[in-house]
Amino acid sequence: MEDPYKVLGVSPDASEEEIKRAYRKLAKQYHPDLNPGDEYAAQQMQRINAAYEAIQNRGTAAGYDPFRGTEEPSDGARYQQAAYQYIRYGRYREALNTLNSVEERDARWYFLSAVANDALGNQVTALEHMRRAVSMEPDNITYLRALEELQNGGRVYRQTAGNYGGFETRADPCTNFLLCWFMNACCCGGPGPCC
Repeated sequence: MEDPYKVLGVSPDASEEEIKRAYRKLAKQYHPDLNPGDEYAAQQMQRINAAYEAIQNRGTAAGYDPFRGTEEPSDGARYQQAAYQYIRYGRYREALNTLNSVEERDARWYFLSAVANDALGNQVTALEHMRRAVSMEPDNITYLRALEELQNGGRVYRQTAGNYGGFETRADPCTNFLLCWFMNACCCGGPGPCC
């Protein structure tokens, strides 16, 4: 992964305000609404978004930041965290773009890709990727339940939805079920992948 600070044109010691200002300047320059049909601008915008997201998440991914001289999880883990945030806010295309920029594909990568693909209506890819996640971590209850959900076309979600009160729906029931399981695993100490 390239240095996100270099992508935004700021030093690793830049303040939050300097980082935000640099991001906004570049976003205005390359935003798709201002550059309709410009593939280069779209690619640049993806780089800028990924860099800004990586910097913003530096404190949430166990407090690591390799570009500031501290230990950091792998590039894949950082991009997966960014993809998870995109999924959480219903930005599934951005999640897939972020995931596809990673060569390191572990079970969590396939799980996140399955969730994003399912939300975009790519059920065949979603099912294939969820099966791959389960084959890589066959004892992961989150992945097993999510695979069951995908195979049953949402029936499991309807049967267990009452257990997840207060979850705001952002997409179809299948995607919401998968996100509930993932959030339970990451945020509530439930069984599943480690964030």
